[in-house]
Amino acid sequence: MLDTIKHGDAGDLVRVAQLLSGFAGINAADGQFSADFVAFIVTWQKNHGLTSDGEIGPKTWAALADAAPTCSTSKNRTSAFTQALQIALVGANLVADGVYGARTKKAVAAFQEASGLKADGICGPKTWARLIAGADVPDTPGEFRSTVNYKQHDPRWGSKMYSNHGNKKQTMANSGCGPTAMANVIATLVDPKVTPWDMAQLAMKWGDRTASSGTDTSFFRHVQEHYGFVKMVGTGSLATLKACLDAGGYVVCRMGKGYWTNGGHYITAWMYDKDCIYCNDPSSPTKKRAERKKQKQSDFLKQRKDFWCFFPERK
Repeated sequence: MLDTIKHGDAGDLVRVAQLLSGFAGINAADGQFSADFVAFIVTWQKNHGLTSDGEIGPKTWAALADAAPTCSTSKNRTSAFTQALQIALVGANLVADGVYGARTKKAVAAFQEASGLKADGICGPKTWARLIAGADVPDTPGEFRSTVNYKQHDPRWGSKMYSNHGNKKQTMANSGCGPTAMANVIATLVDPKVTPWDMAQLAMKWGDRTASSGTDTSFFRHVQEHYGFVKMVGTGSLATLKACLDAGGYVVCRMGKGYWTNGGHYITAWMYDKDCIYCNDPSSPTKKRAERKKQKQSDFLKQRKDFWCFFPERK
């Protein structure tokens, strides 16, 4: 469920509401919850049988989703509703131009697949409801189960060579975050005996260990095939990541420079609340570094490169 917004708020959620409600048809969708927008929403709520409080909370979000028309490459292809959809699919690397093109269709299909919907790339009632009304998230964490929390520098495997050309300086401790993050998922969903070293050996066997930068993302497709996951979605969308966690799955996240890393790093996402994404970090804690556990969603999104969402169902 999207956060409640009200007078004085600003940002993309306000823009989504302005576009879905029709306010943008007579005013600019400027992302400002102004007095004019409050008055407009009060009238909109009255017309839709809602409490006219001028705030957009769960019931109003659900009503906005219910009132939204089907959008696709043929229906409402160029519209305010398509623009709202593009903004709501946060992190999908879409330009919010209001044109339902191939990239938008692909992003919608990925979200649908992650949400257990028919992945046809058409945003109809069920997709609007899941994207806008979504799953209600509790104020306090506790409804998600953490993965195993392996560390790449664990003495059982930290000094082992992880290299595709016999470079003894390339070890699990300094470049094994990918196999470790993946082992968190496999040991939780499939086999508790699986270790990061087991996953690293597979990566080297499959040719997924790169010469210098760690683990190639092809590794995750090979893991899906090897362990028989029915569904694994590669994405950059935060909405799709959340859909996977809602379904009881876990997400390996490739992160760029920022809170989690000075360069590139893989971590395992297992929970979210209204503010943060919670992850198990293969490289912390150490003697010099405290445990890194969570990050604000807005910052997480800015620093992510891509996500690999593993759902619990297997063949």
